Amino acid sequence: MIKHVIALASLMGLFAGQAAAADLAAVPYAPMPASAAPWTGFHLGVAGGWGRGTSRQDMTGATFGGVGDSGDFAQTGWIAGGTVGYDWQFGMFTVGVEGDVSAADIDGNTSNGNCTGPVPCRTKITWLHTGRGRVGVALGQFMPYITGGVAFAGLKATNLFVENSQPNGLWGGVIGGGLEWMFLPQWSAKAEYLFIPSFGTATPGDFFGKVTERNVSLARFGVNYHFGDTPLTARY
Repeated sequence: MIKHVIALASLMGLFAGQAAAADLAAVPYAPMPASAAPWTGFHLGVAGGWGRGTSRQDMTGATFGGVGDSGDFAQTGWIAGGTVGYDWQFGMFTVGVEGDVSAADIDGNTSNGNCTGPVPCRTKITWLHTGRGRVGVALGQFMPYITGGVAFAGLKATNLFVENSQPNGLWGGVIGGGLEWMFLPQWSAKAEYLFIPSFGTATPGDFFGKVTERNVSLARFGVNYHFGDTPLTARY
């Protein structure tokens, strides 16, 4: 009798195990989805690099016949500052806005033309800010993008008759592009190039002439922290 009970219990256990296995096999595998928009959200960062430009000083009038008409002269130097922006990701495309505030020392001088003498003609970009839109393509951790907007710069100008004249800030259009890499969740690094064709001409009251700034190029590298959701990827 005991043998029959043991055999019956064993048979019931076998059928129960097969039924549980069948139930588990019927449940489909559903991996945890990754975040659909890892680039969406605010970002805050720092950026710095190198810049160059072209300046020209023109002093007019008989009183200043010995100064001015400098011709074009080159400027080079550093630029560094902070960046803030917001991006929206739609599928594989991103659209965003970005602004930056930077100090700069993009400096140049010349003794050519009518700038000969003990004090050369000199122009320096001391700060440069931009406000831009940007459009990118999200390729996983990488996002190449193009950008464009407006730039605002401050100058100092020196020659034989005036030292460190500071004309009002100059406006200009800016275009460029870059590549951003999400190297850690919520952290990205970027490299970008910006070009300002012309800042126009300034006529400071203490300068008795005009200063022209154009062809400004910026090569910058930066790091951003993103405040959006951390991308999630399931691992099994």
